[in-house]
Amino acid sequence: MKRAVLKFGPAVPVVLALGLLCPAWQGQSTAPAGEFSMRTFFSVRSAQPDDTIPDVLREQFEKDDGSPLRSVPIDLDGDGTPEKLVLCGVPSASGGYQWLVYDVKNGTGRGLLIGALLFVGRETDSGFPRFETYWKQGGNMSVVSRYAFDKTRYGRTGTKALTLWETSEYFRSKGPLDLASELAEIK
Repeated sequence: MKRAVLKFGPAVPVVLALGLLCPAWQGQSTAPAGEFSMRTFFSVRSAQPDDTIPDVLREQFEKDDGSPLRSVPIDLDGDGTPEKLVLCGVPSASGGYQWLVYDVKNGTGRGLLIGALLFVGRETDSGFPRFETYWKQGGNMSVVSRYAFDKTRYGRTGTKALTLWETSEYFRSKGPLDLASELAEIK
């Protein structure tokens, strides 16, 4: 029995090289650009039961089952009044934990973040820090998203799905994360 032999012309290596150098194809998202300078971080386990959250804010979650809400208080804009990141008991449509940024002083929601680990950035937009979030979607895939404030609310600015190896490299770039030091200022 004869084996089939594939013959490639001289153009194949050139085409492959150009494919590696070109930007991502339409519809794919690239990794969020640059380093993310982190001020602090927290996870789902930092959220404590909070019965002071107005029920009207529940409508800002993608899904909600009416279960008790938990929150993490943190002064995001440096005005001395902590905002609250409110954790919903129901995952988002994509499967990640839903966090509503609640502006306590003005009694309004400031956008929805999706993630299990939330990294608060040093860089700000309109006085509010940028966020980077991480969560494991399932199987060997994880998701990292970045959020920025646009004068009224947080919006997603980039998302990247990570393989198992990319996830390892992602956390290696963060340095040691001591979960006992959640919400501690990182120098």
